[in-house]
Amino acid sequence: MAATTTSDPLIPKITPAASSANPAAPLRSTFSVLAAAGEPVATVRVRNLQATIPCGRDAWGRPGKVQPVLLSSEVSFRSAFTASSADDRLVDSETVHYGNLSKTLLGGLEGLGSGGGDALGSTTTTATKTTASQETSSSSSSSPSSSAVFELLWVRLTGRIPDGSTVALPPDQVPFLDASTLRSLSLTVNLPKASLLGGGGVSLTTTAAFKAKSALVPGGDGDDDDDQVKNPIESYARTLRISGLHIPTLVGVNANEREARQMLVAEVEIDRFDVTGEDVHDQIERVIVDAMEKSSFETLEALGAHIATKILDDFRLDRDLGQAPQTQQQKHDGAANQSMRDRGWQVRVTIEKPIAVPFAECPAVEVRMGQGL
Repeated sequence: MAATTTSDPLIPKITPAASSANPAAPLRSTFSVLAAAGEPVATVRVRNLQATIPCGRDAWGRPGKVQPVLLSSEVSFRSAFTASSADDRLVDSETVHYGNLSKTLLGGLEGLGSGGGDALGSTTTTATKTTASQETSSSSSSSPSSSAVFELLWVRLTGRIPDGSTVALPPDQVPFLDASTLRSLSLTVNLPKASLLGGGGVSLTTTAAFKAKSALVPGGDGDDDDDQVKNPIESYARTLRISGLHIPTLVGVNANEREARQMLVAEVEIDRFDVTGEDVHDQIERVIVDAMEKSSFETLEALGAHIATKILDDFRLDRDLGQAPQTQQQKHDGAANQSMRDRGWQVRVTIEKPIAVPFAECPAVEVRMGQGL
């Protein structure tokens, strides 16, 4: 997401803080971002912190409904953990306490359960509050979209919006993480009850690779802390995942399989996901369910390829909901009618067939399609 002056109410308006305008980091695939970050040497993670707030859309696509939210984060550092016998330090300057990481994430949700204003006002600038309020208005509800909640949490951790281009904390507030010590950062917001058929729910994940401190070029503006002025993010990825869809499907080669539907379990992951204005997982889930319910394919491979093609080539958003900064110019060229393949999405479809092999939990196939694949 980049700073923008568009009048489109579905695109967040962000006003950069003083001396903070930087080029946005490029949106890449998760694999590319992790490769750029390199092999981790020291990692702190928390998984599935639980909260209940009005957020995003529920399983029926309704905005503003209270639902459970699970937060997970992984912080990878450039330096290995060290133990010192010289003092009693529990956490040195090159790492963070996982308890404080948990408190920071959960603290970002405080107040959202009663409408969201308090949480937004206590930790972010007007820019971030505008992001959430506009995305909220686009959903015609008093609750923020999952993207707005995600950005709020990311700002609390890093001080910047996810592409790193804009500082979104007031000058008197310090982000929880020191970017110069980071190799990579991932954050996941999971809505476990946001899918009618999905046992794993819906999740949004951003993964960022950070520049080495030596790569943060001074801005030449006389500031003593130029490293804090420059965008510290080398590249980032954004992924939407719909997990554990249980759908009765007609598929198989054997004669008995042509006579009745059998339960399949599907997971669909969209990498390079550039929709930032509103939750669209319910639209995508309908495409997946429709493709599987109408299936008469003989193989999982053919069905998986069909689902990926339907998403990439046939699916269209109900309206233009915003996109990543590197494709903003396409908005002026009819981007609302673009295929998802043209937008740069990468789709991974995994399908399991639980009852096909009696002595195995399940056979499964995985199909990947999209830009660069």
